Amino acid sequence: MCSKLPGRPQSEPAAASVSSEAELEETAAPEADDPLEEFRLEREQLRSMQTAQLNDIIHDSATDEETRALAQRTLISLLTWSEQETTIEGVLRARGFADCVVTVHEDTANVLVRAQTLTREESAVILELVLRETDVSSGNVKIIPIN
Repeated sequence: MCSKLPGRPQSEPAAASVSSEAELEETAAPEADDPLEEFRLEREQLRSMQTAQLNDIIHDSATDEETRALAQRTLISLLTWSEQETTIEGVLRARGFADCVVTVHEDTANVLVRAQTLTREESAVILELVLRETDVSSGNVKIIPIN
């Protein structure tokens, strides 16, 4: 899943790279076999990488105006989706769902909730919240209980 980050030299010493990865694993490693923590970490890493790449494009003097404008619109979308995810997760926690992870994209939303099962009423509460906070249609919202 890891790839070369823009702006990082290829010739970093192997020992420094290994120790940095080991330090990262110690501080950011999710609890073993916890799918919600793993998903949350992957979402944050991907979003961070996307944001950095878009900022590189936006601030590169060689970028043409059309590409820069597209990168700016994409970055604004990422920030909007991130805000929606944070809002939905916070409201769900306040409504009694102890642990959840939400991803929002242009026309889809996924809600992973730590639960054995969800009642129709619980699913309706989650769906109503996602519909209120996003522009996603109800048929494109996936609500997934995770043990």
